[in-house]
Amino acid sequence: MNLSRVAAMLFLASHSLAWDLQQKINMYLKIIELAEVKTGSVGEHIIYGKLAQSLGDVRTAENLSYLLVSPQFRDGLLSLITTVNLVRSEAIDDPDGVGNFDYLVGRIRKTYAESLKQFFGH
Repeated sequence: MNLSRVAAMLFLASHSLAWDLQQKINMYLKIIELAEVKTGSVGEHIIYGKLAQSLGDVRTAENLSYLLVSPQFRDGLLSLITTVNLVRSEAIDDPDGVGNFDYLVGRIRKTYAESLKQFFGH
């Protein structure tokens, strides 16, 4: 695990209770947008970057601006999964909300797999 990812997890853990309603609403809106774009597309990159920014994770947003095949992009995806899981833990009493977060994490993992696939040329 790289140092920037550890730092991001510590930062997010210390701020996990600070997510406000607007950030959660923004996350739901990004989920809706993701359903309309193709995995690995430029639109997907933009959505992930905006989601990270809206959740206050500037470093992740910067990493998500790299090319799909770059290690920085994959680090950004892993950090975004961590962030989404922290917000998800607050929505545990909302079954619909948990399902949306599960979809988002699954979609990010799919993008991560696509990144590795393209990196290795398969």
